[in-house]
Amino acid sequence: MTIRCLIAGCSWSAGVATLIGKETLLCQCCSRCGSFRYVPGE
Repeated sequence: MTIRCLIAGCSWSAGVATLIGKETLLCQCCSRCGSFRYVPGE
């Protein structure tokens, strides 16, 4: 994570649906620092 992302927050992509176990999660990537996160999908 960059200082900019730490202060202003990451800029997350729309995300790609990923199946992990029995749960669908959206895998998102920050366009500024390259960090990944997984959030609950629909």
